[in-house]
Order: sequence, then C-alpha cells, then structure tokens
Amino acid sequence: MATSKKAVLPLESMLAELQTLAHRISNADAGNDARSLKKIRLELEKVVSEIKATTEKLDPVWRPESIFDPSDPNTAGRVVALTMVAQERHSLAAIPDFYGAGVYAIYYRGDFPPYLPLKDMDHPIYVGKADPDRQGAKDAVTQGTKLSARLNEHAKSIRKATTTLKIEDFECRFLIVQSGYQKSAEDYLINFFKPIWNSETKICFGLGKHGDSSDTRVNKRSPWDTMHPGREWADKTFENQKSPETINDQIAGHLTRHLPYTDVHQIFERIMSDMRQINRERFFTPAKGGVLFDQVAAEVSTPSDK
Repeated sequence: MATSKKAVLPLESMLAELQTLAHRISNADAGNDARSLKKIRLELEKVVSEIKATTEKLDPVWRPESIFDPSDPNTAGRVVALTMVAQERHSLAAIPDFYGAGVYAIYYRGDFPPYLPLKDMDHPIYVGKADPDRQGAKDAVTQGTKLSARLNEHAKSIRKATTTLKIEDFECRFLIVQSGYQKSAEDYLINFFKPIWNSETKICFGLGKHGDSSDTRVNKRSPWDTMHPGREWADKTFENQKSPETINDQIAGHLTRHLPYTDVHQIFERIMSDMRQINRERFFTPAKGGVLFDQVAAEVSTPSDK
C-alpha cells in the first residue's frame, strides 16, 4: 500500500535554500577592499533584519512592549509622586523646620479671581523639589532642612504679595524621599498636573526666583511678580515679560483645556491608568499588531477533553 508523502510548504523549501546559501556566504572569500567589505556588511545586516522580522511574524504568542522595571527612574518617579499625593495637606503658613529633602505641592483655596477654578480642588498651583545638602545623603538628617526651607521660602514670597494673596489661603503636601528620586518625581508631577505657577507651563512662572543682582535690573519682571507685586527686588524692575491681561487669558485658557482634578480619587485613577501594562497600546502580536487582549483571549478555543 502506497504511503502519502507530506507536501513541502514553499517556506520550508526556501528555508532549505537559505541554509545552503548562508553556509556558502560564511565560507566565501570577501576580499580585502574596505569599501567593498562595508557595503557587503551593510547589505547582510539589512537581510538579517528582514529575516528577523519574518521570524517574529511566525510567533503567535503575545508580547509586551515593555517590562515593568521598579528601578527605572520614570517608574520610581511615578511611585514617589503617587505617595506624595497620598499625604495630608498642611497650612503653608506654619511649616516648622524639619530634616529632609524631597518633593512638594502647593494648593490655593482663596478668592483671587484668575485662580478660582483651583479653589476647593485637589490640584496644585505649583509643585517643586528640594535637593539634599549632600547628593549621596542616606538619611533625612544628612539631607539637611532643605524641604522645609524651600516651603518657607515660598511662604515668604507669598506673604509679600499683600495686595493679591493671603498666606492663609495656601496649603501644601510634601514627601521626604531617598536622595536621587526627587527629580524624577518632580518631572512626573509637573507633567501630570501642569501647574500654572511652574515655569514648564510657561504661564505665571517666577515664584521660585530669588532676586536679580544690581547689575541685571534690565531683566524683565516675571509673570508671577507682575500678578503679585510685593517683592522689593522685582518691584524695582520696570518692564513686564507679559502683561497682566495676557497672563489672565493664558491662565483661563489653560485651566479650560486642562481641567483641575477635583479629588485624590480622580488623581489615583489617572495614575493607575498610566501604570496599566495590558491595553491596546502596550500589548501586541507581531502578526496582528496591537489588538485588544480580551478580544483575542475570547477567540482562543479551549481543547476538548478526550
């Protein structure tokens, strides 16, 4: 009785040819011409890349686009930021000296008209960091009193703006963190909240300025000092970077496009969304591209019991 021979797929036939060709290439004399060798190498790398892409397309198993790395600075920044938001709010008017460096957020709950959309919201008007006295400090004491000093420095500036602001209308959150993590946490918080007083938002920046020297009085007044006069060194400057009308319009437009977060629950949900790994964008198969994980899972047939 004749036995049927299994048909050879075209890809299998080409693979056999490729193996033979690869053996011939590896044993071929490439010569000594440098330009020729470079051209051959680049062409071979291109072919290898195409073959690798074909190989991946034959793999039906799903692949994550990233692996969660707790040591990654972005991951650490997100975790520190989440922990900072979980802290209690304190009056900015009464911050005692304490050891430690880290990150902080300042909140406004007053009646200054441009800032009314932030009143009673859990959305900071400013976020920042305080670096330790010593870069490699391993505990709060060797970090120095940098965090409390920075908060009190901001409080001092706000107290000077008596015509527009009251220190009693400001609260803050802060978190003392291990040295080295404050920068990534600050970056995440600024990108997350886009506070109107931060320079990165380019609206009402200037709170953190320490003053101009006597030979730089030609500098233009910061938008923060334009909105909140009172700091002596800023009042000696005669020209604004931006007019009050422009700043007011930019604040209103920004807070309309980026609605303030109402409470910590809304903030936590957004941060949790950022941390989810399995979704349309972050999980894929080389053959199908980015598809819904649950959709593919539903299509997987369960082998029947025999």
